Amino acid sequence: MSGVALKCEAAAAESKGITILFPGAGRNRRLQETEAGQSPREFFYGALELAAQGIALRYADTRQDPDTILANARLWAERARNRVSGFGLSRQRVAALKSEIDDARLAISFTDGFSLSLGRHRELLGGGTVLAGGFHGLADMPDEVAPPFRPWARAQIRKSIAGLDHLFFFGEADRQEAIRRFEIPEKKTSLFRFGVDTDFWCPESKEPADYVLSVGSDPKRDYATLLSAPVSALRIITRLNLKAPQGRTDVEIIRGSYHNVAVTDTVLRNLYREAAIVAVPVRDVFQPSGYSVTLQAMACGKAVVLSRIKGLWDPYVFVSGENCVLVEPENSQALGDAIAHLRANLALRNKIGEAARATAVRSFTLQRMNDSLAALVERCLHLRDAGA
Repeated sequence: MSGVALKCEAAAAESKGITILFPGAGRNRRLQETEAGQSPREFFYGALELAAQGIALRYADTRQDPDTILANARLWAERARNRVSGFGLSRQRVAALKSEIDDARLAISFTDGFSLSLGRHRELLGGGTVLAGGFHGLADMPDEVAPPFRPWARAQIRKSIAGLDHLFFFGEADRQEAIRRFEIPEKKTSLFRFGVDTDFWCPESKEPADYVLSVGSDPKRDYATLLSAPVSALRIITRLNLKAPQGRTDVEIIRGSYHNVAVTDTVLRNLYREAAIVAVPVRDVFQPSGYSVTLQAMACGKAVVLSRIKGLWDPYVFVSGENCVLVEPENSQALGDAIAHLRANLALRNKIGEAARATAVRSFTLQRMNDSLAALVERCLHLRDAGA
């Protein structure tokens, strides 16, 4: 951290620190809850630790609306295009944050859509800021776009990559496939290792209920496979447009509230703790989808049934039958069989849950994410200094 701290002290002296870019409304609430011990620290990707080191940081909301009527009309048109195409890109969002980005030595985006927008519309900015874009699923992105728009989307992605100084990825498989597909120089990329707050996500000594819990709103979640699997007493927490199959009274879809209580992080933690098993079904993609839910549940001492996808992060850490259960993706029978086997074997379930907690504490703590952000900052500030 010393090299980063020294560089950032110089940045503070220039009144030009680091701007962290992510959707702000939810994180502003979480910042207050974190200070009160009611929310975990991982949603800030290590920025809280940098701030604690005295580094000059500011958060900027990537959903900030423009100031003028004309710009808002253009934003509305962009959003309409994005809905039709299935590809998120916005010139107006970048323009709305011009001053916050220009007034920084380094700007770091943590969402795919804004990272692409940031690189694609770099011409709107002053030019003195290093731009780093984070990606959770870049390699799969063109495949998720409506077919008529795919050539356009691929062209926009290449232009966005060219406009970024550095790209970082949350999964090595996604990183390598994106390098191959878009011909990105490998030295322009790095891996960002996610971790969770194992002090917040922790077990509780009480008898679990019998339900299977599944959580997540990423479109890469494979709820179709889960719902077609022979799994009873299923609770799904999601913002996706999902309905329980007709006649399935044992399936509960939970959105904003549970028993008239908002699904806060503390409520979610209780649901993890109460669940017999946590299922994380994911389509076979390069994106490391499901990592936060998987690690949160493991830290709570739960046996997790996870799809063995192409984008499985840290594949050598996950050992099926020891600290989790890995199943073939998009296979409802395999998923159902794995859950049924765990349901019928309490001792095995407990053994895997204990190993899952130990794995989370050993390999997936906040420290590894703090270290990742510190290394990213140091690397990017070196790029700026080298080009100065």
